[in-house]
Amino acid sequence: MDSKELENFIQDVRDDLNNLDSLIDYYDFLGHHNIRTIVFNPEDESSFFEGSVITVLDQRYREFFKSKFNREIDELTRVDVLEIIRAQLPQIRKKFSE
Repeated sequence: MDSKELENFIQDVRDDLNNLDSLIDYYDFLGHHNIRTIVFNPEDESSFFEGSVITVLDQRYREFFKSKFNREIDELTRVDVLEIIRAQLPQIRKKFSE
């Protein structure tokens, strides 16, 4: 795996997160998992929302990385992915609030 492949992977993550409708449909967040009720009604709503979304997306991209490169994601790449996810949290929260 070279730096260009990693750059492409990071761009794939960004592209995926920019297509929230498909992502939400894929996970059926608003239907099957009933995440709207779970995420927006806990005592510490903000932390719970962030933790839930980050956990699901972190797992998604770790599996994507493993399927693409046939190895576990390294910590530096994972940190980059987590930063991208965190940067998208306001847009994700807005989408869930619609």
